[in-house]
Amino acid sequence: MGTRPVTTNNNGDQTAAALDTGWRPWKVVVGNFCLTVPTYGLLSSVGLFQTEISWIISVFGFVMCLFAGPCGVLFDRYGSGWLLAASTSAYAGSFVGLAFSATYAHFMGCLMVAGISATAPTTVAFSVMSQWFSVSVREGLATGCVTVGAAFAVLVLSAIILGFMALGNALVETNMSHHRRRTASGSSGTAWDGAVVSKILTSSRFWLVSYAIFGQSFLFLSQPPPNLPTAYELVLFIQLGSIPTYAVLSNFGDKQFYLVMSYNIGAIIGRTAPLWLSDRKLGPLNTIIMMNMFTLLVVLLIWLPFGSTVQGLFTAIVLLGIGTGSFVPLGVSCVSALCGPVHTGTWLGSVYTVVSFATLIGNLATGAILAAYKSDGLIAFLAVVLLSGLISATALRWLCHGRRLILRRKI
Repeated sequence: MGTRPVTTNNNGDQTAAALDTGWRPWKVVVGNFCLTVPTYGLLSSVGLFQTEISWIISVFGFVMCLFAGPCGVLFDRYGSGWLLAASTSAYAGSFVGLAFSATYAHFMGCLMVAGISATAPTTVAFSVMSQWFSVSVREGLATGCVTVGAAFAVLVLSAIILGFMALGNALVETNMSHHRRRTASGSSGTAWDGAVVSKILTSSRFWLVSYAIFGQSFLFLSQPPPNLPTAYELVLFIQLGSIPTYAVLSNFGDKQFYLVMSYNIGAIIGRTAPLWLSDRKLGPLNTIIMMNMFTLLVVLLIWLPFGSTVQGLFTAIVLLGIGTGSFVPLGVSCVSALCGPVHTGTWLGSVYTVVSFATLIGNLATGAILAAYKSDGLIAFLAVVLLSGLISATALRWLCHGRRLILRRKI
């Protein structure tokens, strides 16, 4: 489909006049939704009931996030076309390899290939949103619609169907998620400058947002379902990985499937409603702070005292799905707001390279805490991680306001 250059100002920020309106941007959302279904969907569903291989899927998530940094740089420099064509073909091929896997080594090798090749689709799916939507208008809701793909995959799709969807994306998605060239001075036609990454890595805003997203991810993986995401990503990955384990430990093992389904139903709400509020009223940073506080209250006031009952546990899981489900799209929106569209891929990729360690240690930390301190210890640990993420996000807000505490302002 046809494209036109994006107009940028001296800071590399995209002007509102350069954004497309109408149906074209939403075709990009549909295409990027299809990218997250077979990638994040696999991460959210494999190993939920096969505990012997759950650690392998943690390695898959680690590799997928680890290579996001280089992939983001390539996206900013060359666009999405050849990245998606090559990566989705390799990703589909890894599913063919899984069909012939007979040993742990075969299974591990195929998932390593899948993890590396899944890096490009996920990085592009998140980074390209700032090319088509304004942060202050609809980018949050659009990003939320993209991330709903993971919860959707867990609810209705099998791994075999995910493999065929990945192959289909290789043929279709390269045209949907079309990278638009910038005309800002020095942003095209010149060799990529490593000073960009150096500037990012020395930015206090980058590390504050990265720590916040890290904690969110950790929570997500241990409770089995982009700067701000590190603490939140830790929470998110712990949450995804630990639901079945927690259910078994609490004698609810026969209900773990329904718990995971309930979590993902909540996640669908969390990835849409708070994003609409972010676009219309509060801004992504204010909204992620609000959802952090909401999730922390659910953990302390519902899950901790009433998690031993079926009704209390299901209530807590649905509400946690709403809270932690909002962390990924809100984190992406925060990163986009901090860096602008010119370097979104590099910023997001760098953030998720840091976040990759949350995906690696999430299940390990959860298992160790459950073994030593039982379920109450896990709940307390997640509350501490959420509190640290809240402190990090609040510090970032203070920094963005010029080191001033301003309560009523959209940011």
